[in-house]
Amino acid sequence: MNHPFRYAAAAFASGAAALAFGADALAGEAEDALIAKVVSAYGGDRLRNMKSIRINDVYKNAFPGQGYTSGYVEFTPLSQDARIDLAGERGSVEGWSANWNFDTHTRQLSAGEEIVTVNYRDGTYQHATAPDFFSAFGIVYRVSDTLLAYQLAKSAQTAKAAGEENYLGRPHKLITFEMPQSPPLTLHVDAESGVISKMTRETAFGALTYLFSDHKTVGGVGYASSFEFFIGKDPNIITTSRNISVNTVRSNVFSVDRGIVEEPARVSQSEMTVDEIAEGVHLAGVGGAGAAAYTAFIDAGDHVIAVGGYAGLKARYDAYKDAVGHSKPIRYQIVTHHHTDHLGGMADALALGATFVSPANAVENVSVAAGETPPADRLIVLDGEMTLGPVKIYDIATSHAESYALVYAPGAKVAFQADHYTGNYEGDTPTSAGVGAVTLKKAIDDLGLDVDILLSAHGRKAVPWAEFETAVENYDASPCPSGRAICG
Repeated sequence: MNHPFRYAAAAFASGAAALAFGADALAGEAEDALIAKVVSAYGGDRLRNMKSIRINDVYKNAFPGQGYTSGYVEFTPLSQDARIDLAGERGSVEGWSANWNFDTHTRQLSAGEEIVTVNYRDGTYQHATAPDFFSAFGIVYRVSDTLLAYQLAKSAQTAKAAGEENYLGRPHKLITFEMPQSPPLTLHVDAESGVISKMTRETAFGALTYLFSDHKTVGGVGYASSFEFFIGKDPNIITTSRNISVNTVRSNVFSVDRGIVEEPARVSQSEMTVDEIAEGVHLAGVGGAGAAAYTAFIDAGDHVIAVGGYAGLKARYDAYKDAVGHSKPIRYQIVTHHHTDHLGGMADALALGATFVSPANAVENVSVAAGETPPADRLIVLDGEMTLGPVKIYDIATSHAESYALVYAPGAKVAFQADHYTGNYEGDTPTSAGVGAVTLKKAIDDLGLDVDILLSAHGRKAVPWAEFETAVENYDASPCPSGRAICG
């Protein structure tokens, strides 16, 4: 899924003679002058002597290819409270969002020598996978022009002038510099005022663009009160409100809240596994730095039915064949829904000769993901419900998607779904449920299905139906059960 989501030292006084780190640290006179101008625009000594910063944002987060409908881009609100101890390189980023499918409330923070993530809905914390400060909190620097100016000064020895451009009718100078745990950043600096209007960087996801405008000053330090973020040409984040404060962060924020306990042991997903769920039903997949990706393979006699189309489908299919000791072909690849992250394996499915079974609103996205429209004799558009050998497929509506293919193997009493509920913990401890889980259970109950096991495209755990029921029963419909200030 979608998700959720996702997002340091002295600067320079105006004038080359007052550079905090000395002229010998700079790449050259052009860089020297431009960095001095940027730092002056953001407060000079006040920026240079800044000890901490707090940034309060309210965003609208776009979901291209991830929304409830397939026809247009939808937005969800996201509130974020980021607090950074610059001198001590500690961070706390709290995020809260309540949308059509998920109510999320988390905080990632530096706690002593480690970084942890608090889940306020679960009342638990886990040890974060981010190995260091910039891996965890570098995103806060990248979305703040104030912190970019601050970090540019610290990284001045890596800075290189990168030409000029006209942006919004005004001349801009470009300067590139390096920040830990990030591809090089290119700042687009207004040649007259010295403020940062734009930042760009190239990543494995393509070109990313950060736009800053409506510059203001608080406590003598400059900041852009408006921020927009683009992935390629698609808008991803648009601020509706941004406020900052300087030197107001207290040390007590860098501790886990009272009453929050360490979460139970998680089901291991570090290696590719193939688990037999029931006779003829296997779940193959692996976790990783991105989303965990799992596919159910259902033996249908002389062929296999696959459910779960995340990228890496062929690797999961190969692991499945090795585990079960046969090479039955994938005859059918069932597409659960239109979200593009669940279609990364469609090119593999096409190459493997599979026939696609898809809700009507997902066909266009399937074609894009596969690289071509599947031939007519290899595409079945789901209409209501259908039976394919040992499985039944139901076109249902949930809070996650307007048209969703629920897959049920009645002989095994196993249902497969994606994005509504994923069991994370060993034993029978439930994961906190969202409204998506509630609407999924209602749909299954309305169909009268007898389910013992619930599988997920995002997790290895074969969830007992009793656990899923408990999770749904425990769901708190209030958008912010913790009552923390960020929800107001």
